[in-house]
Amino acid sequence: MTEETQTNAAKLMSPEALSHMISRLSDVLAQENKLLDENKPESFKATLSEKTRLIAVYNQQMTLIKRNPDAYKSCPREEIDHLKEVSSKFYGILDSHFRKLSTARTVTEGLVKAVADEVAKKKAPPSGYTARASVANPLSSRNSRAVDGAIAINQVI
Repeated sequence: MTEETQTNAAKLMSPEALSHMISRLSDVLAQENKLLDENKPESFKATLSEKTRLIAVYNQQMTLIKRNPDAYKSCPREEIDHLKEVSSKFYGILDSHFRKLSTARTVTEGLVKAVADEVAKKKAPPSGYTARASVANPLSSRNSRAVDGAIAINQVI
């Protein structure tokens, strides 16, 4: 089934149902934020399938709304206002979640780089002297400066 067939078969949720679904997704992300604060990211597995399903439904509904922005014009104003309020809270939680995950990723990448640099330093040939009596630059340190010490994920060290 193609993406177009799936979105054509899907029906737009009512503002009330969409609000409920977004609230549940917000709860899952808030729970993950709490787990990140407690340094327990391995506990994400408990809600992974539900989060994946909710995100898929959310993306599908946003696509349907983009295709037909007038679909909610006939809905009661209170339901639309509630949907906007729930969406606003969701975006706040989502922003916080993104920041926490970005911070964790940055720290992890820094640790991997530090370990890779240390391994490269240990494997580097000892420094010697050139014919001009200056310290020789081993090839590995010249290479690490050339690429600014970057390391690829599948790079063999």
